[in-house]
Amino acid sequence: MANFLRLVGTLAAIALVASFGLSAVYNATHEITEEYKRQAEAQARFEALGCSPDAFFVETTSDSIVGGKQFAYHTAYASEGSEEVVGYSFKAFGRGYSSTIETIVGVDTAGLICEIEITSQQETPGLGAKVVEVASQNTLWAVLGGNAVDESDVEPWFEEQFNGEGSDRLVVVKSDSDDGILAITGATISSEAVTESIREGLETLIAIEGLVGGASGDDGTDDPGTAEAAEEAAGETNGGEGSR
Repeated sequence: MANFLRLVGTLAAIALVASFGLSAVYNATHEITEEYKRQAEAQARFEALGCSPDAFFVETTSDSIVGGKQFAYHTAYASEGSEEVVGYSFKAFGRGYSSTIETIVGVDTAGLICEIEITSQQETPGLGAKVVEVASQNTLWAVLGGNAVDESDVEPWFEEQFNGEGSDRLVVVKSDSDDGILAITGATISSEAVTESIREGLETLIAIEGLVGGASGDDGTDDPGTAEAAEEAAGETNGGEGSR
């Protein structure tokens, strides 16, 4: 009995020390991790908007709720002190199959998507994780022969589908002959999570800023249904106030 109690006490002491150790490591690295994440997202805003390195971003927090979170976005000015708006960006949160997929979205002054950058996802490898997969053009023989082309700057094929699209085109389809965002085979949930979260955020931004491009039909005229959806998404808010 004494040996059993001694063993239990030893295991409890080890567990206690381990928990304190993990807590200390977390506290020591948390701020570093968060700062790295902020820098990565700042870089993603520039890349998604395709703007000059001189661009200056101002954050605005609105009263709208999108995806269970208070909607915030950045207005990009040509430079610090400039009044020339060159675009906008926001972060979308979509609940995928096994994680929350975070996406930085760049939007031009007409309300159309410039590019998107998925910055965080923990979806199933080989399935949902394909949202950030680059469709490589390199063959096995090219790689083995040392003739592979550098594809580090190639945009993932799923992300590329969003370039130049408005909110009325953000619908997941299962055939490339249909008009919309082609779903990843076997990962419809992940595909819809990204697409729907971006659509909701874009419609909210359009309503707050009074943009028009994201609510246009094929003939260039306003689509009343899409415009009403955008106004509903934003509610009655006039947006928050950013500081410059």
